[in-house]
Amino acid sequence: MKIVVLGDKDTTLGFRLAGVHEAYSFEETIQELERAKNKLKELVEREDIGVILITERLAQKIEIPDVTFPIILQIPDKYGSLYGEEQLREIVRKAIGVEIKR
Repeated sequence: MKIVVLGDKDTTLGFRLAGVHEAYSFEETIQELERAKNKLKELVEREDIGVILITERLAQKIEIPDVTFPIILQIPDKYGSLYGEEQLREIVRKAIGVEIKR
């Protein structure tokens, strides 16, 4: 199963360097957001995709489908998390059952 990331240019570059299978970058124009929405829809329908990482800022601007598979996770971008550290800890705790401590 492949891991894919969608987000801004800098975030996707970092994930490409880390070895993610596919990375797609989008700017914040209307056309780019429409392209991002279409790409996400396409990725959800592919059977070879296991995890889709999408930056929180991009996820706020496009509709995220309510699916159980592939797993769609919102991640912070280069500016940090929109939701704050405590909420990220809670998300991780619920997802994998491990509490992250400082």
